Amino acid sequence: MTLAPLGLILVGLALIIIGTRRTITLIVNGQPRTIYSHAWTVAWALRDAGLTPGPSDHVVPGTGSWLGWSPTIRVDRAVPVQWISPAQGLTKTIQSTQRLPGNLLAEAGIRLYPGDRLYWNGLQVLPDQPLPLSTAYTLQYRPGQAITLTSGGQVRTFSSAAATLAAALWEAGIHLEPGDRLTPAPDTPLNQPLEASLSRAVPLAIQVDGQSVEARSSAATVGQALADAGLSLQGLDYSIPAEQDPVPAGGQIQVVRVREEIQLTQETIPYESEVVEAPELELGQQGVVAAGQLGLKVARTRLRYADGQETARQTEAEWTAKEPVAEKLGYGTQVVVKTLDTPSGTIEYYRAVTVYATSYSPCRSGGDRCYNGTASGLPVQRGVISVSSAWYRMFAGAQVYVPGYGLAVIGDVGGGIPGEYWIDLAFTDDDFEAWHQNVTLYFLTPVPSNVPWALP
Repeated sequence: MTLAPLGLILVGLALIIIGTRRTITLIVNGQPRTIYSHAWTVAWALRDAGLTPGPSDHVVPGTGSWLGWSPTIRVDRAVPVQWISPAQGLTKTIQSTQRLPGNLLAEAGIRLYPGDRLYWNGLQVLPDQPLPLSTAYTLQYRPGQAITLTSGGQVRTFSSAAATLAAALWEAGIHLEPGDRLTPAPDTPLNQPLEASLSRAVPLAIQVDGQSVEARSSAATVGQALADAGLSLQGLDYSIPAEQDPVPAGGQIQVVRVREEIQLTQETIPYESEVVEAPELELGQQGVVAAGQLGLKVARTRLRYADGQETARQTEAEWTAKEPVAEKLGYGTQVVVKTLDTPSGTIEYYRAVTVYATSYSPCRSGGDRCYNGTASGLPVQRGVISVSSAWYRMFAGAQVYVPGYGLAVIGDVGGGIPGEYWIDLAFTDDDFEAWHQNVTLYFLTPVPSNVPWALP
C-alpha cells in the first residue's frame, strides 16, 4: 500500500473522531455539570470526567450502556449511614445512595411499625421525607412501645415512641389536668411496654383556717385528697368527713385545726395563826412573834382548742410548791399590877379587857319566868356579873370592876355573843338598868396562881 491511501484513511478516522465529540450532562448527587467527550459508553464518559463509581454507587444508565447523541448520566454516590437504636441496643452501619429514611431503615433490615420514630441530628424526620445531601448520616430509630391505659373503667391500647409516658399520652390526645393521678409517674421513660392507670381529679372545696381553698384531686380518701392539696392533717387535726372516709361527692371537706397548750396556774395557800406565850409582853397584850408566810399551790391544766375555740380543759396534776408558814401570835404572860382611882376607891388590877356589856334581872333573863338564882348560888342583884361558860370555868368568884357599874364578882353563866368578849351585869327588877355598850373590865388582885394568858 502506498502512503497516499494510508493518509486518506487516517484523515478519515480523524474526521470521524472529531465528528463524534458530544456534550454530556453529568448529574452527581443531584448536582448537574457538563462535560465534552468522544466516549461511546457510560464507563468511558465517567472515566473522562474523572469519576470512578464505587460498588454501592448508583449509575443511570449503567456503566456498560452506549451513549446517545446528547446523553445524561446520573450518579448517586453511596455514603455511610449509621443506625442507632438505644431501646434495642442496636448499632448498624450501611452504605447507601438512598435519601428517604424509610428506605434506609429497610436497607438496614429494620422493619418500621406504626408509632415508631426516626431522628436525624436529634430532629424527628418522617420516613418519606428526603434527607439533605451529606457525606454521612447518623440516624436514630426509636421503636414504639405498647401502652395499655386504664381510665374511668375503660381500657385503651396504643403505641408510642415518645420519650416519656406523659408525652405519649399527650400525643394520643390524652391531656393530664392538675390533680390527675397517673401510675406509673408521668416522667417514666418509655423504653418498654407499659400498663398505666389514670384517675381523673375532681374539684374540691376545702374549708380550712377560716377560708375556702379550691383544689383538685383524684385521691380515693379524704386524707389523700388533703395531702394532694398540700393541707395534710398535722398532730391532733381532724377532718369532716374523716380522713379515712371516701372523698364526698360534692367535694366539700372541712379541716379542723386542733392544738393543745399546757397552762400552769398558781394559788396562794393562806397561813394559820398559832398562839404562843410572850413573856416579854404584858398580860393581855398581843404581838406578832413570827410573821406568817403564804404557801403556793400549782396546777397543771391541759387546754384543747379547735379552730381557736376552747373545747376541753383537764387538770392533770396539782402540787404544793411552797408550804405555808404559820404566823406566831404572842400573848403576853407578864403580870403587872396597876392601880386605878374609881368612885369606889383606888383599885388594884392585873388585867383590863374591853368587853361588850349587857344587863339582866330576875324577870329580864329572856325566859318565860323569873330566875332569882345564879350559877354560884348568889342572888341576881347588883354586884354579880354573868360571863360565858369558858370564862366562868376560869374566873368563877373573881373580883372585877366595871366602870359605871362598880365592884362585882363573877358569879353566873350566860349565853354570850359569838366572837365577842361579853359580860352580863346583874340587877334586881327594881334597880334594873339597861346596858348595851363596850366597857373595860378590870380583873382585881389578888393575882391567881394560874393566870390564863390567852382568853377564849
